[in-house]
Amino acid sequence: MKTPVYVTFKETIRQRIESGDLAPGDKLPSERDLASTHALSRMTVRQALTELVKTGVLYREQGRGTFVSAHKIQQQNISSFTETVRLRGLKPATKVSFFSVCEPPADVAGLLSAKGEGYRAVRIRLADGMPVAVEEIFIPMHICPGLRLNDLLGSLYSLMADTYGHKISSADSSMSAQLPGPRLQEDLGITRQTPVLMVNSLYYAASGITLYYEHAAYRTDMFEYNIHISKQPSG
Repeated sequence: MKTPVYVTFKETIRQRIESGDLAPGDKLPSERDLASTHALSRMTVRQALTELVKTGVLYREQGRGTFVSAHKIQQQNISSFTETVRLRGLKPATKVSFFSVCEPPADVAGLLSAKGEGYRAVRIRLADGMPVAVEEIFIPMHICPGLRLNDLLGSLYSLMADTYGHKISSADSSMSAQLPGPRLQEDLGITRQTPVLMVNSLYYAASGITLYYEHAAYRTDMFEYNIHISKQPSG
């Protein structure tokens, strides 16, 4: 069976990226120019580029064009965003766009097994100044008494361990992919066509107590989540 033309062209672009001919951040020629250069229809070029955008190899910016994505930041199991970004050789930073003391939604309160008020914060996580993720977190007040907005500008893992004596040892997470709404598009600097990885997590201390709940959205063109899964031996 003959390989579709758009698939062949898609692999041509991918090979140019892998060889270094196209580097992260490079802008691709317009669809019209690519079609002319490679003697293809614009529809074929558009289909190939759309597939590469969906898989995170390329990304589009409204009114600017199509660009080569940066090599993805790979998070391994339980590790902080700050640690993960630094290991990639990038500079992590955090913007806190919202912070308050309030009662969490009923479903979140149930997961935290906590009554009364706690802390809610929304943080935008950056790598070398580029927004990579948006996190909404809920922390019971007794876990971090006296927490302030400025405390959340660094690693929450380190804050929990060094300031409050809670070392994060495990998490229950669920993940799904979806297209971003207007607010996420604005916060992450992406278009509607860039999927985001939604991760809902409940974090636990080594002692077994529940520490906090996090609802996070990650750019799929810049971030991937790697998880090690093993089968427990049967008795």
